[in-house]
Amino acid sequence: MALLAALVCLVAACGDKENHISVSPSQVEGLWVKSGTEEYWRYNADYSGVTWDESDSIFEQESNLTYRWSLQQDVLTHVFSGAQGNQAVPKVYTITEISSSLMRWEDDYGLSYTLKKITEEGE
Repeated sequence: MALLAALVCLVAACGDKENHISVSPSQVEGLWVKSGTEEYWRYNADYSGVTWDESDSIFEQESNLTYRWSLQQDVLTHVFSGAQGNQAVPKVYTITEISSSLMRWEDDYGLSYTLKKITEEGE
């Protein structure tokens, strides 16, 4: 019975690893736009970032939606400061796919988002 329990735990642990991908910060850095929208996300090399939505007539220079970002394996965390009474507000996503031109996130509610990388002049 103990052997069976150990085997079940081992299979569950291995199965969990199969669902994770390894993502490096350099893959995330840059400017991204959420597919089908005008919502932009900029990830800087110093782990700062800014997001804005041009459909609301808000552009990067005007945006006050700044955040710090971190990455642990495939877990991407944005920590917005100044929101909700100056408390830090984290948003956590799991990156399910990433390439040089596409990134897919999934949030804690199971909602998926696709972002496309924008190539900027000088890159």
